[in-house]
Amino acid sequence: MKKLFIMAASLLVLANTANAKNKDVIRAGVDAPYPPFEYKAPDGSLTGFEIELGNEVCKEITGKDCEWVVQAWDGLIPGLLARKYDMIFSSMSINDERKKRVLFSNSYYTTPSAYFSATNFDPTASKGKRIGVQRATIQDTYITEFLTDAEVVRYTTADDMALDLESGRLDAMFVDAPVGMGIIKEGSKIVQVGELVKEPVRIFGNGVGAAFRKRDTKLEAQVSAALETIKKNGKYDEIMKRYFDFDIKI
Repeated sequence: MKKLFIMAASLLVLANTANAKNKDVIRAGVDAPYPPFEYKAPDGSLTGFEIELGNEVCKEITGKDCEWVVQAWDGLIPGLLARKYDMIFSSMSINDERKKRVLFSNSYYTTPSAYFSATNFDPTASKGKRIGVQRATIQDTYITEFLTDAEVVRYTTADDMALDLESGRLDAMFVDAPVGMGIIKEGSKIVQVGELVKEPVRIFGNGVGAAFRKRDTKLEAQVSAALETIKKNGKYDEIMKRYFDFDIKI
């Protein structure tokens, strides 16, 4: 009887060890749609570069995909602090202003911002022009600070902004370059205009990272380590090539 008890206890320990990786699910806050980073597939499921990458990160840590929680961009940090999810995995640039409120992982991609327009829009001659940005983004901060003679029109989603640009209610929109490229439909008159914008660093930061509550240092370390593993084992490049024709890895 004693031997049977010891064997049963040993099997239980082994089972618990094997399943330890599967014990938890990481809840990730995301703003969607924001193609090609995150958007809904025809069947309603979330997909995109960051959805696929985030799921790989979560699987490295827990053995399961992330549990995705859709949240409007300007509510992402408040939602994190209110414990609606465990991390933000949604194209959040690492900059000094955000570091005052959240803890960031190592950066996992970087892209420039760009202007898109259906007219001969010139960013150096923006007086009286209506420029669309997504509310509370680094693009919003940049346009508000540097194009003071323009009218800044703020949107909740990039898709709504693109619709207004197509219909002529905006002169230009200023977004992450891959987002603008992803929004442009075949046959559209919208094109990229002006130079790509990556500075100043105090606004655009040093790449995009996952964000956490400041006390969640263990989870941040796990996510940063998982990102490095995925970069080294080739999964990052495999996902990236499904969405981009250029390297965004950092």
